[in-house]
Amino acid sequence: MTTPIQSYVPILRWRLAEMTALEKLFPSDREKVTPLVEFIMPAPTTDAKDRRKITENSRDKFLRRLPDVAKNLLKFCGRNPVLVDVHLLDGDIRASSFEQILGSSNSLDIFSIPVIYVIPVTSTSADMETRSVAVNYAKSSGHGLCLRIDMTHLQEENLSSHIMEFMKVNELKIENTNILVDLQIIKEGRTAEAVADQLALLPSLTKWRSFIVSGGAFPKDLTELEVFGTHPLPRLDWKLWGELRDSKKIARTPTYSDYTIQHPVFYGYIPGASVSASIRYTDDEQWQVFRGQAIGYINKKTGQKGPGHKQYLGHARTLIGQSFYKGGAYSFGDAEIKKMADTSNQKTGNPQKWLSIGINHHLTLAARQTSNLAGKT
Repeated sequence: MTTPIQSYVPILRWRLAEMTALEKLFPSDREKVTPLVEFIMPAPTTDAKDRRKITENSRDKFLRRLPDVAKNLLKFCGRNPVLVDVHLLDGDIRASSFEQILGSSNSLDIFSIPVIYVIPVTSTSADMETRSVAVNYAKSSGHGLCLRIDMTHLQEENLSSHIMEFMKVNELKIENTNILVDLQIIKEGRTAEAVADQLALLPSLTKWRSFIVSGGAFPKDLTELEVFGTHPLPRLDWKLWGELRDSKKIARTPTYSDYTIQHPVFYGYIPGASVSASIRYTDDEQWQVFRGQAIGYINKKTGQKGPGHKQYLGHARTLIGQSFYKGGAYSFGDAEIKKMADTSNQKTGNPQKWLSIGINHHLTLAARQTSNLAGKT
């Protein structure tokens, strides 16, 4: 079976900003991307007049929306393959939700031809019930499985035998299984040589349907960056992957995967978190962060409100004048930036809108970067 995995595997959470960014990719770029969608518990719904009052909790909200997942997957992902992971869901609904997501995708089949090509993701440490759901679907659908290895697994001495035992017990074929190594947070000082030594210990590296290495270097938040400044941040994950690609220690070139412009660790809903009016824009080797002030900022001494959402307009107008701006025709996100920057425009957008814009631009750039390199091998 030929691999359905493309040259770029972004890890995206099941939220409107990320999914809209994916949906709005130009068709030629979308074909270069195989997303890994992590289902998460949504933020609880709060009373519009009293944010401390919860009107619908996260669990009820997720379960209410669950029946619509299949049609939304089709809307956002189309007919292209998509990897689906549920490890971030609450444990008591994880397996049943996974089963419903996978099963409902089959209900959209037309004349027995799958409309959505879903590949379940699991790990050797997943609970037995969730693992069984993934394995059973992988076999019954013929779509295969994606085995996710995180940093704790990668440091195990018996990892290779552990993986092969997992494959044997579950009667899975290595040729129909993708293996994804998630390096998670990539920091300065993490060398490709050390990572390659760990990757080289994986079993039968050339036989897996695809070999994917993921990680992310975008900070948890922007609090360390000066307000009202523009800050270049190195794409350390991209740099590391480039060095791994050239490594002679591993028998196979890994497929690139990242967390786009977000931190690799998902901390869930944080009540009362302050959101700044900031823009994240990906350049070839670094991110450019336009750091704004908290949207709801009020000067404690004077009681004067800050500029709020209007900061986005200033950021956009500054951004389009920079040498690293790719131009309005580059992507949907870039077109939106240009539209926002027009002096006649007064629509500012909100944090969700600007996250979607930034992710769409990032997906476009990374898809083209990886595709161009794949064409040279």
